[in-house]
Amino acid sequence: MSVSMTKPWTPLTEESLGQVPGALGVFEVADEGGTIAIDYAGGHSPFGLRGRLQEWLGQPGLRFRYERTNAYLSRYRELVQVFANEHGAPPRNLADAGHRLGHIRPN
Repeated sequence: MSVSMTKPWTPLTEESLGQVPGALGVFEVADEGGTIAIDYAGGHSPFGLRGRLQEWLGQPGLRFRYERTNAYLSRYRELVQVFANEHGAPPRNLADAGHRLGHIRPN
């Protein structure tokens, strides 16, 4: 089982967001160069995943994927750690936020 998110990418459009649930979970946003953001929809996120992803509308060429989970903070931290381990830095949306990242060590 992969720790990374494996769902297929979906173009970020009004129509595609109509299929996204208003639920708790995590999501990734990408442009043509790859993943630019990893974030989550928590208990204080109006309209859940759909609402958080709508914040990205209007930027051309973006894609997204998501996972519904009640353990959104744990899964979010896990995805950020995996991304930072693979790319040497967190995604752009977290690069200047001063987030403290854990470390994933290979077996």
